[in-house]
Amino acid sequence: MRNIGVPFTRKPSLSRQAMAALLTWCLSCCGGAAEVRLSGTQNHAVLQTLDATIEEILTALRSTFDLEVKLKGGTARKFTGVYTGSARHVLSRLLMGEDYVLRSDSDGIIIRLVGKSAVDSSAAPSALPSPALGSRLVALRQGQLKRQGD
Repeated sequence: MRNIGVPFTRKPSLSRQAMAALLTWCLSCCGGAAEVRLSGTQNHAVLQTLDATIEEILTALRSTFDLEVKLKGGTARKFTGVYTGSARHVLSRLLMGEDYVLRSDSDGIIIRLVGKSAVDSSAAPSALPSPALGSRLVALRQGQLKRQGD
């Protein structure tokens, strides 16, 4: 037997729920606040950043891992992405494209930024360093080698 007095209600479709979640996420991201999330250990860290400066990232490293990190110099770059690996490896990936010296010792990590690297994305392929022995795929991707038959 049907109950005619109760109106029929539809469950929201998955696409409507996904759109609502996406809209909520977009609105929360537009606040302009940087975000840094760091988890794991010093030997296997997971760093998630959204429009964060190097100082904000280093502050997270210091507080999360009780790690002494000193920075000499600076960069105006902002970082967005997910980085994994040891703390040293993560820092190396963040500083890619910069001229820097990264030194680890028993006290922590010291980073000395010198400036922008001479090799940037607009550089000619001939200005790129030679790939290591056995890295034909890397050389192909950098445009230093041509495929056989080209």
